[in-house]
Amino acid sequence: MIEYVFIIIPEDCLQGSLTIFLNSFQTLIMQKRILHLSTLCLLACLIITACKKPGETTRSGKSVKSNVAAGVTYYQSAPSYNSAFQALIDQASPGDVIVLRSGSHYVTNPITLRGKNGITIRGEDGAVIRKASSAGVVGILIWSDYNTIHHLEIDGGELPESGIMIYGGHNNITDCRIHNCGNAGILLHMRGDGPVCSVNLIEGCQIYYNRNVGISQAGHCDGRIAWCRIYENGYEGITVDRGSHNNVIASNEISYNNSKCAVGGIGLDNSNGTDIIGNNIHHNKCRSGITFQNNDGGCDGTIVVDNQINYNDGCGILERWTQYQNTNSLFRNNTMIGNKLGTHCIQR
Repeated sequence: MIEYVFIIIPEDCLQGSLTIFLNSFQTLIMQKRILHLSTLCLLACLIITACKKPGETTRSGKSVKSNVAAGVTYYQSAPSYNSAFQALIDQASPGDVIVLRSGSHYVTNPITLRGKNGITIRGEDGAVIRKASSAGVVGILIWSDYNTIHHLEIDGGELPESGIMIYGGHNNITDCRIHNCGNAGILLHMRGDGPVCSVNLIEGCQIYYNRNVGISQAGHCDGRIAWCRIYENGYEGITVDRGSHNNVIASNEISYNNSKCAVGGIGLDNSNGTDIIGNNIHHNKCRSGITFQNNDGGCDGTIVVDNQINYNDGCGILERWTQYQNTNSLFRNNTMIGNKLGTHCIQR
């Protein structure tokens, strides 16, 4: 019996919907999964979600985000420099949208959202933020909540510091390309003097060629990293460190990271309740696909299910039992082929 699912995509969100669908479809094919009716229904839900970007408006002008009123749309022409870009952010109010025109937007100081909530920064095709200070600066610094960065490229130019640094909560980074940064691609860190770093979403992004970690989390809770390609970063693809609790890592491709022999594809340390589900983790260098480092503390309640963890230089999964051990973990239905040091290893 053949079952069909018909998905009606509003014209207003066609481009974002197709991006999410194609990334999802590519990941499932790569993992050699059969597209059952239930899977297609899940993709339909993702497409519907993609139509509701925070801070954007429909053709009727009504906001699609319930807790942020529709605002003003500003346009920044290219080329541009810090002062013009930052001036738009400083005058923006919740619900406003800043569109970066196609071309180069140079930053010599961080583009900063401090005390600015509910702002959307969106790029046209070909819009690139280029770090241009030899002293090294973060590309975008988010020190606030409920902001969205969508469809932007950030080129770090091999200069120091990260592409995006987030200290706040409920922020969305979607459909972005972040590469060649001298630190991590994205940092999600908790600071004692800033807002709570939690419930941030990284979705549909490409994070690559960064000197250190692809996506680094420290003290970040209840977040989600999904449908991303994270590859050829110098350290781990993703870290879940130092009190980053109840995060989800789902449906990503994490590959060819760790050329500097840090921890591996995904590294965990002193973090509880992490769900690692449906990822393709392969060909990470020097270490294992997933490593429980356990230097600062053990990990409790980790769920690792339905992943493809193949051809990594270490083990598929490595649990380091130092003075700290993992508790209440669930490992199920993971495929582990061709890892040089074994499938699931315990290092005591």
